[in-house]
Amino acid sequence: NNLRGIVSALKKGEAVWFAPDQDYGRKGSSFAPFFAVENVATTNGTYVLSRLSGAAMLTVTMVRKADYSGYRLYITPEMEGYPADENQAAAYMNKIIEKEIMRAPEQYLWIHRRFKTRPVGESSLYI
Repeated sequence: NNLRGIVSALKKGEAVWFAPDQDYGRKGSSFAPFFAVENVATTNGTYVLSRLSGAAMLTVTMVRKADYSGYRLYITPEMEGYPADENQAAAYMNKIIEKEIMRAPEQYLWIHRRFKTRPVGESSLYI
């Protein structure tokens, strides 16, 4: 759960799963577009892990089969052209997440309050 341990594991060639589509709050986040919402708090964790470890990054998405007999696992090739700027990296990551969600948008965890952290001065998107 700590950054140092995760970076160490990545440098040893171990696999680490990280959920970059969660709202972790203002600290350690950039505001970037996500679907139709212009300013969404997006963790810089992916950017930090990439820079500190140099590890290959790829996405893993699981989609429930239509007949409920199991799941299909999608593993993408390594990301290329990952931005060196944290704000650009947040926008880049959100585009990738959007693409993965669109595989089966009805299965995404929309109940998660993804838009709870707002830029200073902007009102909540929730009632």
